[in-house]
Amino acid sequence: MTKNLFKKIGSIIFYTVAAILTMFIFLELFMPSKTITVLGFKGYVVVSPSMEPYINVNDIIIVTRLDEEDLEVGQVITFYTYLPTTEEDSLGNTIYQKNTVTHYLADFYEENGNIILKTKDYNKYHNGGSFDTWYDASGDVKDITTDDLVGKVAFKVPLIGIIITFAFVVVRNPIFLGLILLNIFIIVVLIMYIKKSKETKNDVGRPDSK
Repeated sequence: MTKNLFKKIGSIIFYTVAAILTMFIFLELFMPSKTITVLGFKGYVVVSPSMEPYINVNDIIIVTRLDEEDLEVGQVITFYTYLPTTEEDSLGNTIYQKNTVTHYLADFYEENGNIILKTKDYNKYHNGGSFDTWYDASGDVKDITTDDLVGKVAFKVPLIGIIITFAFVVVRNPIFLGLILLNIFIIVVLIMYIKKSKETKNDVGRPDSK
């Protein structure tokens, strides 16, 4: 009876984890902005060295929801802001694109009914540097508030980001995915052909049994 109970518990845990992972993958592929709202956490691949050596490029960070009342200086937070790109509009102005950034929360205070968040990267936070400067879509300097906050970093997984990035490129690019599947099919067919050829040679070389 005890054995059956543990088996049932194991099955429940397995299917629960499988369901969460399936939902996570679905949300990340089709509704990435809703992942943290639905599941309470979200993963990001780190592409900038601004938090090295604490968080390195190609690390995966898991970000969880963070309420205003739980804000603390020194937390590593993830938030939305606009960053300059290398592209320009028709007037020659730099185009700013919305991105997520992960930096230290260096200070926060209330102003005109909003909670203003002041951030620093690794070097500035540990060496007494100035606060970060952030921008809006037009390139004007703006304050980061809790409306821009995604959450806080719960933990990191080193270097797995390379695999995750490759997987998302494959899934989101039908041509690339098709080429990979085609190559896999060709390799499987070749292996089967070579194996069959060897078996045929062995049959030809084997003396008939009488």
